[in-house]
Amino acid sequence: MTVRHANTIEEAQKLLVQAPSPVVVVPVYNAPEETALCVESILKHTQRTVSLLIVDDCGPDRTFFSDLEKHNAQFAHNIVVLRLEKNQGFIGACNAAFDATLDKDVILVNSDVIVGPTWYERMCAAGNSATDIATVSVFTNNGTILSLPHRNMPWPNIPNGLDVVEASRRIASVSQLTRPTIPTAIGHCFLIKRRALNLVGGFDTTFGTGYGEEVDFSQRLIQIGLRHIVADDVFVFHKGSSSFTSSARPQQLANDEIVYQRYPTYRGGVSRFASDPYSPLAAAINRASFQLRQPTIAIDGHCFGWAWAGTQQLTFEVIRSLAEGRPEQKFVVLFSEHAPKHIIDEIINVPNVSAEVIPNIMEDRQYRFDLVIRPHQVNSTEELRWLKRIAGRCIVGQLDFISYHNPTYFASDHEWLSQRELTRLTLASVDGVAWISDYSLEDGRRSGVVSGNAVHRVTFCGTNPSHRTSTAQRPATLHSTSRLITVLGVNYLHKNRIFALRVLQQLISQSFDCHLVLAGATPKFGSASQAEQDFLAAHPELFNHVTTLDALSEEEKQWLVSHSSLILYPSLAEGFGLVPFEAARLGTPTLSSRLTSLDEILPLDIPTVVEFDVDRTAEQIVHILSDSAVGTSIVEELIKRGNLFTWQRAGREFLSLIDEVLGSPKNRVDAIWAEAPVLAQIHTSDYLARIDKLNRISRRVSQANNRQFIRTVVGPPGSRRRQFLKKIPGLSSRG
Repeated sequence: MTVRHANTIEEAQKLLVQAPSPVVVVPVYNAPEETALCVESILKHTQRTVSLLIVDDCGPDRTFFSDLEKHNAQFAHNIVVLRLEKNQGFIGACNAAFDATLDKDVILVNSDVIVGPTWYERMCAAGNSATDIATVSVFTNNGTILSLPHRNMPWPNIPNGLDVVEASRRIASVSQLTRPTIPTAIGHCFLIKRRALNLVGGFDTTFGTGYGEEVDFSQRLIQIGLRHIVADDVFVFHKGSSSFTSSARPQQLANDEIVYQRYPTYRGGVSRFASDPYSPLAAAINRASFQLRQPTIAIDGHCFGWAWAGTQQLTFEVIRSLAEGRPEQKFVVLFSEHAPKHIIDEIINVPNVSAEVIPNIMEDRQYRFDLVIRPHQVNSTEELRWLKRIAGRCIVGQLDFISYHNPTYFASDHEWLSQRELTRLTLASVDGVAWISDYSLEDGRRSGVVSGNAVHRVTFCGTNPSHRTSTAQRPATLHSTSRLITVLGVNYLHKNRIFALRVLQQLISQSFDCHLVLAGATPKFGSASQAEQDFLAAHPELFNHVTTLDALSEEEKQWLVSHSSLILYPSLAEGFGLVPFEAARLGTPTLSSRLTSLDEILPLDIPTVVEFDVDRTAEQIVHILSDSAVGTSIVEELIKRGNLFTWQRAGREFLSLIDEVLGSPKNRVDAIWAEAPVLAQIHTSDYLARIDKLNRISRRVSQANNRQFIRTVVGPPGSRRRQFLKKIPGLSSRG
């Protein structure tokens, strides 16, 4: 099909009368190289049935039009060139195109734009997605509030060496087609519905040759109730200012003033819109931008100190699994200045992991990450504020609700309530939560704390730790040579070590040769130590059959587990329950309870503690330790089941959570008390005493103020003496 020419609008109308809607329009003034690339991309990525109207605005450089004629017979599309009688500027060229296209919608494309695959179809779909749409704009590298990859920062090229085809494909692949509403059409490439042109007309020629005309056009449409949206699945390349010289800057400033005079709320409104982190546009930009650049992700490593326990192991494995699961992504681990160097060195011994030492989180106020991850629970509001201060989004790990439900683990009701409220505040205000079991997530829902806008995902734990000591060391105070039955874990009441002592009593009464080891640190609150001591004092025959060990080193723990004949795990509450799997990987069977998450995690075909029946549990232990095949079967089943829960799987789930959080709207909740506690629940007794004293003084003053004598002496309401009287409670409370 040859290029057809029109010298008047009427001639162009006749050539486009059968054209499907919308018609693609490219106004051209000089810039031959950019225009050639623009038209080439349109012809390459647009269906052949679509018509292209090129408006020749009489630029002195005729190179593009000469080349177009040379290739005249090679085009499959219906191409119409409308040559204007004289140069009318961008606005005049656009208005001519609006008239030439009759009753059709128009896609206006700047001559320095390069489009990508399916751009036309996607813009049309967006334009037809609702009946009140006036215009459809698209993402670009250089387009004010629609700029990518950095919001509100026009960029001269597409980063990371990507071309527009690949960038378009990536952005379309993650779009959720939310098609956010925006305060103005963005002029580099936008679809205009014919209803909009019929209602308010074309561009206002007051704006001369260009700048500000699309804003004015957009505001007129907003005033009558139509909307402007973004096709958030379309990306085009925009060079910018190819047809305008630097001398156009004064005209741009003058036109901006016209807009501000006509629409006084526009400047402030568009500024607020552009900076709103919670809007659908912000979420769409976030999703799209990470297809063009790498998100900046930090992991909170403040738990790393000289001690190594479950929290440190969990955090280490999360870091390692994320880094290995996505080697092209860089991760920054944030350490305290107290973190040992050998721990930092081991953690950053992966090419895509680096370290940053934070001397004091209270003084760290620099926003610098797209996402920060706290793999375990938050301990204070200061930590939560810091996490939300340094990153656009935040993910925390929620291990369990054991302390949330149990006041025994706190020094006072005040501390317990504070911890509960911190949990509520955290889960209400972060953007994502990683749960280590389905049970924990359901427990959160039952407790009423899983709500709001956060993304929730069960990531599980891994049972194949990569951080494990290569040496083993016998605990110095363990001397028994009998078969060891070990209960492992911090001596909280829910670990149910007293049950293990009752089972031991039953075993000893049957003359079964064994020795019980109770290994684990003693917490300050909620410990079973006193109950255990009382039980042993009441049953002195057990004294020589029990060894109590405090917190173990990793070397001591490995020796103890691998040299035990059985791990007894009668826990009443767990968020996951790693101990049976850790023991199995060292060749030691476990007799465990099945409460809470353990019923979800443990294999079905192994013996477990039933209803905490002491006699029956003792019989199970004798059977396991008397028949090696039973113990071997337990170990094999635990290893088989544990292979389903690997850190590689946990890493993949965590990466999916990261992607979902980065592609979701930012949580609007920054600070909230989940419920309104009474003063007695949240304040100390000294504080309450001061409040009570102040209230008593205030009541006395109020009573005196209402007496007729005082009213006569002090004066009418509003008098200086009466105002002074009102200040007495505050004066009397000072000092």
